[in-house]
Amino acid sequence: MSRYRWVVLFSSFYAFVAFAFALQIVPPLLGTIIDEFGVSHAQAGLSISMVVIPGIFLAIPAGILTDRYGIKLAGSISAALIALGCFITAIASSFNIFLLGRSVLGVGGAFIVTAMPSLIPQWFSPKEMGKAMGIYGTNMPLASVIAFSSSSILMLNYSWRYPFYVSTAMAILNIVTFTLTVKEGPLKHKHEEAADVRQALKSIEIWKVGVVWLLFNASALSFTTWGPKILADFKNMNPLYASFLASLLMLAAIPFVPVFGWISDKIGRRKPLIILGSALMAGALMAIAYASGTPVIVSIAALGVAAALVPPMVMASPPEILGPNLSGTGYGIVAICLNIGIALAPPFIGLLMDATYSQILAFSGMALFSAIGALVAYALKTK
Repeated sequence: MSRYRWVVLFSSFYAFVAFAFALQIVPPLLGTIIDEFGVSHAQAGLSISMVVIPGIFLAIPAGILTDRYGIKLAGSISAALIALGCFITAIASSFNIFLLGRSVLGVGGAFIVTAMPSLIPQWFSPKEMGKAMGIYGTNMPLASVIAFSSSSILMLNYSWRYPFYVSTAMAILNIVTFTLTVKEGPLKHKHEEAADVRQALKSIEIWKVGVVWLLFNASALSFTTWGPKILADFKNMNPLYASFLASLLMLAAIPFVPVFGWISDKIGRRKPLIILGSALMAGALMAIAYASGTPVIVSIAALGVAAALVPPMVMASPPEILGPNLSGTGYGIVAICLNIGIALAPPFIGLLMDATYSQILAFSGMALFSAIGALVAYALKTK
């Protein structure tokens, strides 16, 4: 297999990082955004949801288009939309314009989330899939860690708009790297049979994987969205330190995601690791709710290690269930579930905060998402 596959993996990895960074710079800014535009907690949660709502409607069409017409055109357009959405948000003069920018970002992100992982099975054999997806799966944790720390620093030293200017620059760089390096892989054409989209859409197993991914991200993104504010309000932490601790979920996950992907390749199993990760996440979230001092840090780190068990297993599943020629549609199904989870969960936790202002109920809601995810994973018929 050509060594160029690592160049393609890096380019697809960076394309997702550019999008995920733009998505994740908002949580540390939520308190400032609430004050700036005079909105409620639930309304502020829309700043995350509006990014993923377009993906609910576009993920499957994006996957079908990628399967049929290739990745180059769709990826280039989506990269440009991400840059445009970041810039609109940076210059927003009202909350409605702010949400418009986030929505444009979401349209571009719908194609990135679907197309980038479908590129990897075109370049990596099934025996390397867990390892490749483990490396690729560090994109969200890495982007979140960078976003949480840099957005807090830029906000405190300049204004809340500066993180969005940085995300615009990162998105422009993505346009360049994607255009110059990404191309279809040699494994895409090794299966000559016609790709039947209906076969993918009727697959119960791929929808189960999608629901697991929905619940995983509902839990993880609810924590990264509201964690900084909850930790600052209820654990009496400095806002900058609270943002860092919330990012510890992602920071702790980074070294373990590729390791768990490699382990799953060696043992030939995905399902048990998904169940274990989801169950441990639920326990860690409840521990955070009741802990104080050092146990909070330990519990968040444990949450990150547990969370690292899920992404490489989920990302390796679509081509294994549907085959390489339908992997784009499979990732579209997974992405639509991802977007539903992220769209609904942060506003739901925001409503809980508005109604009860209780950290126990907020963390319990996050833990419930993970617990249900473990049950759905148990019902999977795959290995």
